[in-house]
Amino acid sequence: MKKIILSLPEELLERVDEQLKYAEINRSEWIRRAILSALEQEKKNRIRARMEQGYKEMGLLNLQLAEEALEAGTSDFRIYEKLLLESE
Repeated sequence: MKKIILSLPEELLERVDEQLKYAEINRSEWIRRAILSALEQEKKNRIRARMEQGYKEMGLLNLQLAEEALEAGTSDFRIYEKLLLESE
């Protein structure tokens, strides 16, 4: 464990101390937990951003594939329709 010196605005420290009234931990432990929580939240935010980007990229790919399938389906339908008309 390493010790650090931390400077906080008085109002922020008062808010921390207010939280400590209800917790059974000291300031150091409370700050450690807060830092771990912030790091985990940042990790989740990075993952969420990467997932969002991936969904956007896949959305464009899915749209392109759907358009190609629609175009191919329309072409097949026209051939089928032509064959039906010729058989009458």
